[in-house]
This record gives sequence, structure tokens and C-alpha cells, in this order.
Amino acid sequence: MKKLLSHKLQLAAVGTMLLCLASCSQGPDTLSAGTVETLVNELLAESGQEQSFTTVQTGVYELNSPAARAQLMRLKAAGVVNYDVKRYAWWNKTLSISNFYKYYETVGVQREKIGNTYYDFEEHFVVTVSLTDQARQYQVDSIPQPKAKEDEDMKQPDISQVAQPELSVKAEESWPYIPNPEAPRTEGREVPQTVTIDLAETAQEEPQAHEPAMQQDEDYDLPQRMSLDIATSMAYEEAVKGFHQEQVILKSSKLAVKKARFLQVYDDPHTGVRSGSAEIIIEMSDVTDAGRVLEKKFNGIRFCSPVSLIYYTDKGWILQDRTLHLQPYSNLGIAVSAGGSITGADATEAVGTADDTYDYAY
Repeated sequence: MKKLLSHKLQLAAVGTMLLCLASCSQGPDTLSAGTVETLVNELLAESGQEQSFTTVQTGVYELNSPAARAQLMRLKAAGVVNYDVKRYAWWNKTLSISNFYKYYETVGVQREKIGNTYYDFEEHFVVTVSLTDQARQYQVDSIPQPKAKEDEDMKQPDISQVAQPELSVKAEESWPYIPNPEAPRTEGREVPQTVTIDLAETAQEEPQAHEPAMQQDEDYDLPQRMSLDIATSMAYEEAVKGFHQEQVILKSSKLAVKKARFLQVYDDPHTGVRSGSAEIIIEMSDVTDAGRVLEKKFNGIRFCSPVSLIYYTDKGWILQDRTLHLQPYSNLGIAVSAGGSITGADATEAVGTADDTYDYAY
């Protein structure tokens, strides 16, 4: 009994090893799902698509957009920010006095005034926004810049440490002056044959004729605008003095490879190069409250993208795509579900053109 159990365990270990070799194969005739998934995960990390971020404006500032204030109310309900808003509103009165001329037979032309009164409503919304303790857990100082993968084969030396005495050579040359032997001289000094005059320095400003300035009528009265609620308008002016803003960066979500499928290996009919194709499924995870409220993201949302690969004898399978064209549906998946199977020619047609896809900036 023990021998039989031991034999079964050995067979299971061999099967696991063969399965691993099959799924991780780097041969030109086979393209494994594990190989594609690893390459796409590396691409997500290198391109910065693996982790996405969003921003929130904190501080005390004026925000008169109802839609923007509604967004802050949703962030408050989700526990992302502490939010308060204060409204300053009042009526203003403007008195405008205009001069006009009227002719009377008895006294001639007389200047008269007419007054008009206008009213306008003024309102301002001042918001106070700060992060909650919960939101500070996924706050970052800056968005990390993705670091491109270095080509070790083309790594260059550090030439800054190399002695380069030629860099001390000055490009300017200095030669002694040779006077003109036939030029007239005065007291041992050469008299120049031509004189260059700098007009910008020697020219004197000529008086310019100025037209008399238009003089405003002393009796003309400018419109006078005044608040009908001095206390409220003064309170708003005081609030403006305390305005300050800071844009904080918060983590939004992550993307990770869920599965690679529809793998194909073929030779390019024009070049004969061994190539491969697949469809990669990407899943969204680690969605924060800010990402959900501001960007409508949810954990478990999936996207798919076609990917292309090429095989090199010394490097194995290499991903040709530098950007994933993520879309929320799969043309290949729909075709397989409807028909039950799909051929290589049908697969190319089912993927569609580039117009059917669009990039997600997560």
C-alpha cells in the first residue's frame, strides 16, 4: 500500500513538472500562457500602467460650480475628504448719472443730468476641503515615474570620470595688433580713416509735439456700485484673504494580468519570422474610494487587449507591443461563444481594426 502511494506521488510530481515545462516553454514552436502573462506584467510595470493615481484639491478656495461641489459631497460621503461650504450672497446697487445737452429757445443749450439705478445679485461659494485619516493611507508625495528596462547589452560606460585635458582649450585666439604703416598719425597715435558713430548714444531726443490730452468733464459722475449688505460683502473679502490650495495625489487602482488566451504561433508569410499572437485579460484591483468616486472604477472590472510577439533564437519570445489597447469586451470571445470554434483566419478578422479599440490611461 505504501509503495503504491509512493508511486502515485512520484507520478504526480512528474506530471506537475511536465505541466510547468509546458506552460513556461520558450521554444519557437510553442507559446505558453505563462510566457505571455509574464511579458505583459513587465510591460505594465515599465509603462506605469500597473498603478494609477488621481488628484483632489484641498484647502480653502472659491468653487462656484455646482457640479464640482457635488463631487466633493460624494467624496465626503465616501470618507475621502472633510468638506464644508459657505455661501456669501448679497444685492448690489449701482447709481449711474449721465450728462446730456438740451436746447431751450429762451436760454439756448443747457447741460442736464439724468440718474439711473441698477441692481445685481452677487454670490460666492467658499469651500474648505481636507483629507480624512482614511484617505491619507493612500496618499503619495508624487507620481512615480516608470523606469524603462535597460538594454544590458548596450550599457554605456561612465565617461564623466575620464580625464579630458582637451576640454581646457579655449576656442578664442589672441594675436598682437598690427598698425597700418600708411595711416596718418598725431602725437604718435594713429588717426582712424573712418569714424563710426553710435547714433543710439549720440542722438538727442527731439522734442515731440503732443496733442492735448482729452480732459474729462469735471461734472461727469462715474457709476457708483455699493453693497446693500455691507456685513456679508465684508465677510467675503476677509474670507478671500485666507484662500490657499494644495493638490494632493491619491492612489486610484491597479491593473494586473488575469489570463492569456487564444494563443497562436505562425510564420510571417512575407519574412518567414516566427511570430505569435494572443489576447490578454487585465483585471482591475485595489480600487480606492477616491478612484471609485472620481473615476468610476470598481474591483474585478476586466479589460482585454490583443498582443503580438516575435521569437528570437537568443532571446526567446519578446512582446512587440509597447502600449495595451484595452477594451471592455472581446471580439474573439464573442466569436468563439457564438461559433464554438475559430480558425486562424477568422481570428484575425474577429480582432477587428485599430478603430475598434481605445487606450485606457489607468
